[in-house]
Amino acid sequence: MIVLGITTEHNSSAALSIDGVLVGLVQEERFTKKKNQVAFPRNAIRSLLDRHLDGDARKIDSVAFAGLAQDPFGVLINRWSQWSVHDHIREMHTFWKPHLYEGKPLDPGFWLAEYERGKARNLDCGYDDLSFLWTMPAKEAVAHHNRVVRPGTVRELGIEAPIQFFDHHTCHAYYAYHGAQLPAALPAEDILVFTADGAGDGLNWSVSVPSADGRLERLAAGADNLVGRLYRFTTLILGMKPNEHEYKVMGLAPYTTASKYVADVEDLYSEILDFRDGRFVSEKPLIDSYFDLRNRLEGHRFDAIARGLQNWATRVTINWMRHWMDETGRRSLCFSGGLAMNIKSNGEIAAMAGLNSLSIPGSGGDESLSAGAVFMENALKERPPTPLHHLYLGMEPGDDWTARLGETPLGADDFSVLEGVDAQAVAALLAGDEILARCVGPMEFGARALGNRSILANPSNLDNVKKINDTIKNRDYWMPFTPSVLDGHLDALLDGRTDLASPFMMVGLPASAAGRRLIPAALHQGDLTARPQRVSQATNPEYWAILEAFRQRTGVPALLNTSLNLHGEPMNATLADAARTVALSQLDVLLMPEGRLLVKNRALERIMARLGG
Repeated sequence: MIVLGITTEHNSSAALSIDGVLVGLVQEERFTKKKNQVAFPRNAIRSLLDRHLDGDARKIDSVAFAGLAQDPFGVLINRWSQWSVHDHIREMHTFWKPHLYEGKPLDPGFWLAEYERGKARNLDCGYDDLSFLWTMPAKEAVAHHNRVVRPGTVRELGIEAPIQFFDHHTCHAYYAYHGAQLPAALPAEDILVFTADGAGDGLNWSVSVPSADGRLERLAAGADNLVGRLYRFTTLILGMKPNEHEYKVMGLAPYTTASKYVADVEDLYSEILDFRDGRFVSEKPLIDSYFDLRNRLEGHRFDAIARGLQNWATRVTINWMRHWMDETGRRSLCFSGGLAMNIKSNGEIAAMAGLNSLSIPGSGGDESLSAGAVFMENALKERPPTPLHHLYLGMEPGDDWTARLGETPLGADDFSVLEGVDAQAVAALLAGDEILARCVGPMEFGARALGNRSILANPSNLDNVKKINDTIKNRDYWMPFTPSVLDGHLDALLDGRTDLASPFMMVGLPASAAGRRLIPAALHQGDLTARPQRVSQATNPEYWAILEAFRQRTGVPALLNTSLNLHGEPMNATLADAARTVALSQLDVLLMPEGRLLVKNRALERIMARLGG
């Protein structure tokens, strides 16, 4: 059975399984080049069809949509890709405030006017015709979009298979379970599956348990877990983009130790939401999630807000999970949804007393919903999905590295290509503090670079942090980089539950004394923790070989790894994307497939000297 999964929400994606095995999982943003693209993912679907089904859409047996409904008015504008912080604040004042504080009905005309302004039109939305939004009453337009337009767009691609629609949090749950890295002998009777996020199909949390046939039974769900929602609006209040920069707030949190100021903020959030006696409770409910929260936070320091928010979010999440562990007697947890992207909280969850196992699949935000829908459809059709062992499920990089150089000041004549560069040579460059881009093999899925679309550096040299931030990534100064670590060597660098270290960079762990000495550039400078990627030879032999060669040369079993992209852009997909990134930054070297090295001519003499040539 061949199943196509689709999500059309924030960070849209498509997934494909053949006989229960997930063979492809790709985000639409990698094609449109707009981060967090909201769209019907035409490009992602075509890519999967071409790579796995010889372009024949008729081979698909079933289509599984993640999400029961989509708001078509929100599709008109690329707000998660192109809006500024001020645009989001303007939405609060113009669209929401009249409704929340003056009792006026929500006016979808706001979105039509935004489209007509032309600033952030979603020209890559994937739908051919949304003109009905101007001619139908709003409620009727929403129904038409979900009953006619979404399924009709599937048919436009020549797909004739039946179409199923699955709810948001059930898809998160199926991804949490079947995308998990669970111990092979772990009985289903010990597993709890949690989901939590800002909102999806009217819910923001769920708890489920698996059966032996791969299906899930929901124990409880609700819409009263406001952790994700408050994290999002606090991000906006702090002057950063909601639904994108929450990770920056998380990264800022460890830098303050002003305990009194942090405690005051934490108490403020606890009055808004806590988890006690098996339920979410609120002593002082918010009137709304932006204006009222902003007023309550007035006068508190930005760093105390970040730390207090993070402490509170972690505590509420752990109390919620602990309750269900005690209620069911189960001690092995799977977790997905937007909140599962918080690696600081995940590290605290991993340290919970009595925990047997914690598995958090890679990039469990809304981008993974298409995979969850595929897993669910397979399970319901009595084809238990094969567990997901890796996320290298995207396209190959291609051969043409010149195609996007026209967008840069450089041309092909400004580069040289070196041949026959093996893992030992790459390790020599890295040990000499060259910073390399790598675009090799199938593209990894999700928000985290896992070696195939990465920028790599020596983790022992703290100067590399400033060099990458200032001259390549243009990132905020407080944001950390992370290590890729050879499987079997995590205990040498990290403390705590290293057995729970993720191949997808999903769990934060404290550095050991040796780790603080050997990989300082790949640690968070505020609390000396790391978000390690466990790299095995079986999963990615070429990347493993570079790490092993670097270990043999330096004694350090890790590399600094960050995503291959420019700030604010999606991760690179093709060699053409990667060469453009190199041309527009201070990067000098791009590692390409088959041992080829693309080098800027200005650096050629230096690189040749390091290679001994």
